[in-house]
Parts: sequence; C-alpha cells; structure tokens
Amino acid sequence: MRWGTLLLATAAVLAASLAVALGVVLILRLQQPPARPVLDPRLQLTVTPIPTLPPLDVTPVRTSTPTPAAAGTPAATPLVVSAGEIDNPARAAIGSVVEVRSPYGLGTGFAWAKRDGELVLVTAAHVVGDNQRVLVIAPDGTEHPAHVLTRDPVVDIALLQVADGLSLEPLAHGDSRGLAPGDPLYVVGFALGTELLGDPTVTRGVLSGRRVIDEVEYLQTDAAMNPGNSGGPVLDSRGRVVGVAVAVIRNAQGIPLEGLNFAVAVEEVIAVAGN
Repeated sequence: MRWGTLLLATAAVLAASLAVALGVVLILRLQQPPARPVLDPRLQLTVTPIPTLPPLDVTPVRTSTPTPAAAGTPAATPLVVSAGEIDNPARAAIGSVVEVRSPYGLGTGFAWAKRDGELVLVTAAHVVGDNQRVLVIAPDGTEHPAHVLTRDPVVDIALLQVADGLSLEPLAHGDSRGLAPGDPLYVVGFALGTELLGDPTVTRGVLSGRRVIDEVEYLQTDAAMNPGNSGGPVLDSRGRVVGVAVAVIRNAQGIPLEGLNFAVAVEEVIAVAGN
C-alpha cells in the first residue's frame, strides 16, 4: 500500500514538473519576435543605371556664344585640398562639376583632365547615349558644346572634350582600393537637374562594401543617388575622386531596398579614360 502511494506521488510530481516545463517553453516561444523575411538565396541582384531626368527642349549641338549666368548667381570656387582629411571635401568638387544635357536626359559630369589645352570631362555613358555632341552647363551657368571622345557602355563611363576655352580644375584621382568599409564617401551631382536650382547636391555616406558585377568593380555606398546624379563624382575624405555614380538597386523580388547605391571604381574609370 505504501509503495503504491509513493509511486502515485512520484508520478504526480513528474507530471506537474512536465506541465511547468511545457508552460515555460510556450511562454518563451510566444515572446520571440516573428521571423524576419529573408531574400531567396538563389536571387541574383543586378544593378540598374540611375534614371536620367527627362531631356530639356534644347539642341545638344550648340555653337552660339555661351550664355552668362543670371545676375547674382555665385560661381563655386574650387578648394585646394591638403593632405589628410578635410572638414568638407565636397567643396573641392563643386567648382569642377557640370550638368550634362543630351536628348537622352540630364546627368552630371566633372573635370577629369586637361589635354593639349582642352578640358576633358567624365560622365556616365547612359547619360550621353549614342550622341556625339552634348551640352555642358558650367558652374557659372554658361553653356558649352562638348564632343563625346569615348564611351564604354559596359563600365558605363563616357569621356567628353570641351574645346571652347572652358577652364575648370580637374579633380584629383584617389585610390578606391585603399578605402575600408565604413570610410566616408561624398556624392556630388545635379539630383533632379534644373528642378533644384543652384549648386549641385551633396550627399554623404560610407563605403558599404566592394562588389564585382559582370566583371566591373563597384563601390557600394549608402550615400543617396537620385535621377540627375548619374556621372557625378564620388569623393573620399580628402576630396579625391574614388568613383563615379552610375547605379542603384531599389527593390528585389518586390522587397523595397534602401541605401544600395553603386559607383564605378576610379580604377575602372582610369582604364577607360586614362589619367
């Protein structure tokens, strides 16, 4: 009789312990956050060129005398960059950045080099399309015809030459491979084109990572890029060009994405444009 009572008591204790354990597990599961959606590992991401703005009703082959800027519009002054980081490296670029207009739309370009007394600019190939001539708007508002010297649609880089005496200071070329993830980056360009008047827009972010897509080397950054930024310089903390803004990823299989912006690495640009 005593053994039977002992067994019943033991079974009751075990049952109570099991019930408590199951209750704790249930409570913990209920407290866990819901599983976050994840991308299908089979998903293959492709970068999409930054959309150009609709073209203005202008003739890109322009031979008339440049039109001066409206009264009171200040011209940006280039800043001489010293060694080491500077407080505002984008200041160095503003005076060397131009708006590029073609029948394909509006984008950005910047002074890359001076060759035989003529100014050479870099922009994105998808801004100029298959045109041989485009119109460049200088920082002081004057208009200048430019000839397309070279275009590489794979790297998405085009080289322009301005032969009418436009004088801008070429931006220094940096070393993108010397950057580490988290290093600051600055994007300079005419976001929204003529919708936002005045100097180009400057956005700031960091180097998020390096990517090789279709054998082209890119810098990934969270610095904002919008229509009109195509072809604009991406600068390091010393104001040197380390990339050219060309592409974004806005969504993947219906999932909206943010901060996935891409610049062609300056080493790829040099391979197309030379030093």
